[in-house]
Amino acid sequence: MTSAKTILVIGATGMLGKPVAQQLKADGFNVRLLVRNPEKAKKLLGEGYELMQGDVDNEASLRAALTDVDGVHISLKGGPTEADFERMDHFAVRDIARIAKEKNVGRVTLISAYAVSEEKADTPESRSKVRGEAALKSSGVPYTIFRATWFMETLPLFVQGKNISLIGNQIHPLHWIAVEDYARMASKSYQTDETLNKELYIFGPEAYTMGEAMKIYAEHAGVKVSPISTSMLSVLGMLTFNAEWKGMATLMKHYENWGEDGSPEEANQLLGSPRVTLNEWCKRNQE
Repeated sequence: MTSAKTILVIGATGMLGKPVAQQLKADGFNVRLLVRNPEKAKKLLGEGYELMQGDVDNEASLRAALTDVDGVHISLKGGPTEADFERMDHFAVRDIARIAKEKNVGRVTLISAYAVSEEKADTPESRSKVRGEAALKSSGVPYTIFRATWFMETLPLFVQGKNISLIGNQIHPLHWIAVEDYARMASKSYQTDETLNKELYIFGPEAYTMGEAMKIYAEHAGVKVSPISTSMLSVLGMLTFNAEWKGMATLMKHYENWGEDGSPEEANQLLGSPRVTLNEWCKRNQE
């Protein structure tokens, strides 16, 4: 087990942040959470965490949360507006990194995505992520960026009623990963200095296109795959003033253009290879 280092998790009540906080705690770290609603966080995560009330927009609460910690894990989700992507994926990461450097925090870990680069910055979200990563790298604080592929846990989010929506022409094979494998790898990164100042590609054990993955999920969940074009979803979003639909159309258009690049070899060597297959995950989550 680890020595009792303290890791701050920002975004611990989210789908990707919660399992990282839980895994860090299971691995023997003291885990501090910066949360807007401590009661909600306590109900969601249970006992055994140090809860600090605050927000990434409030520098005073950031400074308090970043005092006397050995590391900070950032798991924030912006959107659907361009301003909100900037606020969460760029400005918050920039401010956390700056304060972490001032307070001599040992490392900052950040969940990002595989298709984040200047070349691929064709949406408000991807542009903000590029700026956030650049701010982290230039801050001088030791960092690890996790360039994760699609998570299996996102599949249920595409379900409406008895249909799962396949949005756009998603031709690229994707190495779907379970959140539990990612959380284990994120926690392991705090147990070795070999992960410092690296961008690590976090890919699961098998590759399926989004359509193939949805078909597997649909068979377990008893739903039907229902294709819709990104342009149709965008029009529906505009007609119904639904910003989330418009944002989803933009996101899925982005992933029509960009498949996985980079290699998971270094991440797997340093942190242990992901093990959970999509079929295993689907079976487990339908029980």
